[in-house]
Amino acid sequence: MNFKHFFSNESNLPYKEFKESLITEKNEKIPIINGIPRFVNSENYAAAFGLQWEIFSQTQFDSFTQNPISENRLEIALGQPLKTIKGLKILEAGSGAGRFTEVLLKYGAEVYSFDISNAVEANYKNNMPHQNLTLFQGDVMNIHLQDEFFDISLCLGTLQHTPDSVESIRELTRVLKKSGKLVIDHYKFHPGNYLSLYLFYWFFIKRLKPQNQLKVTDFLTKIFFPVHWYFKDNSLLQFLLRRISPIAFYYGMFDLTKQQHYEFSRLDTHDKNTDHYKRHLTERGLNKLMARFNFQQYEINHRGNGLECIAIK
Repeated sequence: MNFKHFFSNESNLPYKEFKESLITEKNEKIPIINGIPRFVNSENYAAAFGLQWEIFSQTQFDSFTQNPISENRLEIALGQPLKTIKGLKILEAGSGAGRFTEVLLKYGAEVYSFDISNAVEANYKNNMPHQNLTLFQGDVMNIHLQDEFFDISLCLGTLQHTPDSVESIRELTRVLKKSGKLVIDHYKFHPGNYLSLYLFYWFFIKRLKPQNQLKVTDFLTKIFFPVHWYFKDNSLLQFLLRRISPIAFYYGMFDLTKQQHYEFSRLDTHDKNTDHYKRHLTERGLNKLMARFNFQQYEINHRGNGLECIAIK
């Protein structure tokens, strides 16, 4: 891994690498644990995600499902063929277990990938060693990397779970080269979120300890998945089920086996019921947010997790 581009945001000094830590000239020390620099403590608002990616470490990986779900999603989000990213420096914020890391490396990008949670452990197991991957545990609102370094800043499935989307975008933009590309997504506001029991389940589950959250979401998936599956071809009943069911169900969206669908449901039922922060934006709201920055241009599309945006610095 390449640590020479890490900088202290307080002193603006580069870190020097030692066996068990990165240290600045002012003796600011960042521990290296299991080969990964840790700029944050693992006990934070995303602890449940860390456990999640430990349990479901390969569930979404194209190499595991033998289905290009992540590859297709990434290419659409980037707005360019994946073959064109070879040699580009790409920052991946909120990497989870590394499903997109795998694809970025496959197509030859130089990747700096991080997550605020212990998910970096799963990413390390899945994608290291690799000469083009630098992996660290860090906060998207305080990225310890130098200004104007990356060709692309990529942040999928993360902004709505951070304390502040504006500050997160500010940091993702700071480390981006002039004319570099910012790629983000965000949950889209929809009245249906407030006309179902979904938020009721979330309100209570997110207050449990991570191990108990996993037990509850596994139990709910075990109860509701067979019902969804039995009526999988009935669109009306699926619509009604989504009003009362807390689980994620993707039949008809992905070409997966029944067991793979079940694992995807286990994963995303946990994901959507345990996030500490959960914000939704309308297209107008995201437009207002992006207008706060001096981008050369940007475009917003309805796809992925809801809204996706490509901006040029």
